[in-house]
Amino acid sequence: MPQTLFTLILFDAAALVYALALGLGLSDAVSVREHLLAGMLASVLIIFTHVLVIFYLIGTGMDIREAVEEDDALAKKYVPLTRRLKKKVFPLACFAILLIIVASLLGAEVHSRLIPAPGAETALPLRQVGGWWVHLVFSSLALCVNAAAFVAEFRAVRKNRKAIEEINEWALNGHGG
Repeated sequence: MPQTLFTLILFDAAALVYALALGLGLSDAVSVREHLLAGMLASVLIIFTHVLVIFYLIGTGMDIREAVEEDDALAKKYVPLTRRLKKKVFPLACFAILLIIVASLLGAEVHSRLIPAPGAETALPLRQVGGWWVHLVFSSLALCVNAAAFVAEFRAVRKNRKAIEEINEWALNGHGG
């Protein structure tokens, strides 16, 4: 899972950088459409990654608890570990998801103001639309929080994987039921 998560984080980062580059270079209706689509794709990928990690930690936490429930020493070591990992990851991941959603909605609102009315000039009032900077601020904030969340998630997944490997080793040595 750590390698999968790292790969997903790289895809997420690439999608975000691409959406940002398109947003900074808006010049016509085509560039607006491309930025909107790239932003939506990046948002969906990021949310998917966070939700995947959340469900992974929930599922493996239950598996770890079941695997060590008969051995008090292991239960005292690994059950609190899984709880600590979830307490570190879940609030940050959920806040990161919330910020991505807000940034996406603000971006969609800004883009809806850029669509010319039927019969109007085709020139877009880029940078004259009020509120684009709010989208930029929230997008920047979302980027920072998501980076912090991805770091916390990656560390938690690595620790979780190490715990699973230790429990598997313990079970293979004839201690498991």
